[in-house]
Amino acid sequence: MLFKDITGNELVKKQLIDAVANNRISHAQLFSGKSGNAKLALAFAYAQYLNCENKSETDSCNSCSSCLKYKNLSHPDLHLIFPVLKVNGIKNPTSDSFVNQWRELVLENKFIDINDWIDTFGIENKTGQQGSIYIDEATSIQRKLSLKNYEAEYRVVLIWLPEKMNLTVSNKLLKLLEEPPKGTVFVLVSEDANSLLPTIISRLQTLNVSDFTIEDVVDYFDGVTLEKAKQLKNITDSDFGKMKKILDDTEGLLDLFDEFSSWMRLAYRMDVSALSKWVDKIASMGRKHQKLFLSYAIKMIRECLILNFGSSNLLKTNEKEYAFISKFSPFIHEGNGVNIIEELEKSIKAINRNANAKILFFELSLQMVKFLKVKRKFAVTK
Repeated sequence: MLFKDITGNELVKKQLIDAVANNRISHAQLFSGKSGNAKLALAFAYAQYLNCENKSETDSCNSCSSCLKYKNLSHPDLHLIFPVLKVNGIKNPTSDSFVNQWRELVLENKFIDINDWIDTFGIENKTGQQGSIYIDEATSIQRKLSLKNYEAEYRVVLIWLPEKMNLTVSNKLLKLLEEPPKGTVFVLVSEDANSLLPTIISRLQTLNVSDFTIEDVVDYFDGVTLEKAKQLKNITDSDFGKMKKILDDTEGLLDLFDEFSSWMRLAYRMDVSALSKWVDKIASMGRKHQKLFLSYAIKMIRECLILNFGSSNLLKTNEKEYAFISKFSPFIHEGNGVNIIEELEKSIKAINRNANAKILFFELSLQMVKFLKVKRKFAVTK
């Protein structure tokens, strides 16, 4: 991965390049940021730059022996650590058990989140596991680092989502993070750094990776207009991984606004027959569509709550969405708004656990019927 191929975050890129140029390479670093931003891509670009044999002042050469191995994430001195599942009869799973599977996913999309990774296990993940970094991983890392570097000046241990480590694993890694073997660099890539132990954080140099801007969206995705970029950014909360799925989709993505507004109208009218047909339609869509729709629904409910409290300047809506929530927002208030969002979030988790979509959306629709009939307790002055 080259720095030039990553849009945005120019200051972070410069900081990383300058550190290498000035020989101020930290032995343990944390790339922190929201889901779907550039942190993982930047971590790979940095690891490649560290070991590039013909690096320039701005980037890797992308053609030396080291760079060619980094391009497909197969360098022998790049150790990939990530959450794993106890499936396929593997009692003590480590990242090595699934590295080819994870590598393939990341090479296709470097903006993945944990749900993308868990989805690759399909029906094998019958227990609904969400992935963990187990104690055997710490033992495996210790064993690998007891050996000399295979060929590179810097051996890179990249840990994706270190917040998935339990207390025992974290404690076993503390000493390594504090005093790693010579020529070893730890790169931790986190979406929830606050969940890491303070003792872990204290041993890391933290780089905060910013969200993508609207201009970044236009620059990265071919043919995306400024207005389309705004819509994508609002729907996905700046998550490039989700944007990529939307734009790569050739199956006819749901019109999220039309589906949401139709669903709410049917629920308010308590039209069970029409709701049943609506459920059949969305249940026929893939899980990707269903999760995206539910995420969009959460966004629209939050916009209603924001409008109710007189904060229209904080809204992230287009003209069509604003026209709808201006009329719909009185039905979303302190008596039901939080409950609706909680149910929508539960539904996303249920889909990740392979729940029956038809049953899930029908029960969720009945919940919406009930919630929309909850009367407002207090009048809000705008």
